[in-house]
Amino acid sequence: MPPKRKSGKGTPSKRGTKKTKRDSSPENDSGGDEKEFDKDTLQRNVKFDFEELMNDPTFQHPEFIHTMEPEELTIEWYEENGLEKPIHFRCDPTRIGMKLPSPSTFTVDSVLELVGGNRMIEVVQVEDQGSVKMTLEEFVEFYKTPRDQRKNLYNVLSLEYSLTPLEDLVNSPALVRQIDWVGNIWPDALRQRWISFNGREKKSYFPHHTFPKVQNYCLMSVANCYTDFHIDFSGTSVWYHVLKGRKVFWLIPPTATNFFIYQEFIKTVSDNAFFGRSVEACHVAVLEPGDTMLIPSGWIHAVYTPDDSLVFGGNFLHSLSCQTQLRVYQVENKLNITRKFRLPYNEELLFYVMADYVKKWTGREYVRPLLVEDAKLDYVGEKWKAAGGHLKKIRFEDYNVEVTSEMVKNEEESEKDEVKVIAMHAGSSNYDNAMISKMSYTEATGLEEEAEDEDVKPETKISEEAEERRDAEIDLLAATNSLIFYRNSKHDFIRNKSVPDHKLPIGHEPPVYFNDEEVSRISPRLLEELEALGAYIRRKNRVEVAEGICHPASLINLFNTVLKKRRAELPVPN
Repeated sequence: MPPKRKSGKGTPSKRGTKKTKRDSSPENDSGGDEKEFDKDTLQRNVKFDFEELMNDPTFQHPEFIHTMEPEELTIEWYEENGLEKPIHFRCDPTRIGMKLPSPSTFTVDSVLELVGGNRMIEVVQVEDQGSVKMTLEEFVEFYKTPRDQRKNLYNVLSLEYSLTPLEDLVNSPALVRQIDWVGNIWPDALRQRWISFNGREKKSYFPHHTFPKVQNYCLMSVANCYTDFHIDFSGTSVWYHVLKGRKVFWLIPPTATNFFIYQEFIKTVSDNAFFGRSVEACHVAVLEPGDTMLIPSGWIHAVYTPDDSLVFGGNFLHSLSCQTQLRVYQVENKLNITRKFRLPYNEELLFYVMADYVKKWTGREYVRPLLVEDAKLDYVGEKWKAAGGHLKKIRFEDYNVEVTSEMVKNEEESEKDEVKVIAMHAGSSNYDNAMISKMSYTEATGLEEEAEDEDVKPETKISEEAEERRDAEIDLLAATNSLIFYRNSKHDFIRNKSVPDHKLPIGHEPPVYFNDEEVSRISPRLLEELEALGAYIRRKNRVEVAEGICHPASLINLFNTVLKKRRAELPVPN
């Protein structure tokens, strides 16, 4: 979704604009005193003749779309070609490894039943590209209103349904699941959640998560909705499937010139022209019911909805788009985009990616094992899902500690208009403060259960004893195994998340043993992308080190050492 602002106009009921408690932590590259963009200056009217734009011959550039047979979308094809152009599939989605509900029986009422009507969502108000808040139940009621009776146009772009029963009915394309950094690399024990309730009776709620929860979205748009030109947050790529209705995309490639023109365009208040006419070439693509599209990193695009539609989609980062992903992320830093409209835990994810590669290449382990018992919030990982945790309905009575303003920072700031540049779907999901509750884990399920007062102390004591034993085991491992570079939970690199001195000399380290077979798998294409990642981290003055990462300076150094070794092995291009 493009830059947007909150708006109180035209809400379907008085509940639509209730305040919520949110967090907005400053990004590590943004100065604390630097003023964020005034979002009001970025608004533009979106009164275009869409039928004319859909049929404009100047927007016909079929060379922008990659064509292939569905069965060709494999990991081998990806490793050779990467994801450079949008791919449009008009086929049974099972041919690209997807799973979807039947369009003949699945409706917005199905979404309501599976996600829960009391969940608060942010809804785009199409008239000014601003936003309002309402419950999912309220939006579904609006969606079912006859077309000629709708006084406003509302568009749902940010309903992330991971960890709900709806997730059981939908699978993204198989390739996406194979290459997605969040799905494959983020530690399972750090998939956590807490709930903030809204309203006097505490019946509606917001879920907040401590991982990049951007993989699964349900988009519900009524006819004539329009989303202005945007780049998805942090340069994420997108998978997009139209279950019902139609969608029209205007697609612009991520060239350096187009990036520059786009940045100037969003800052030009008086310019109400259709951005697709401002660049050298723009292509229009129409997605019919059953169509699927993959949109690569950095592609600038706008979306129009001719008919009421129901769409599934998601965002993902992957290794063969590091350069573009970092480029967009740095633009976000430069423009001082608010945290709400950015990918949560972006830099922490980069450290897990580097550590994963280094372990494959050298055997060295820099990530301290994180157990479910380490979770301070509601654990929502694999054990939780296997035990049916995502099938439980959210009720205030299940959370015996009320979330207060002291538990969530910058509530007043979050109620102000916020910048909406280079963003789509993003939600406020990065929280530094843990919600403390009387909860304990059961050995049988790994899920939290409410504990009686008299049981709290024994559970805490047992946990402390177990932690001491585990720390001792880790210390022994590190002392006897030269490949173990992680440390116990009392180590400085665990306590101090921000490590400004990561560029200091590495000091004495044991010899590095390279796994030549794994190193040889670094193709020239992948090498170029990973070199961009290594250079970005190495140049930074301050980094956000992920939980469990130990000796980040050594990790960064070894990551770049392997890449230099591989570069020296490859023939010099003529």
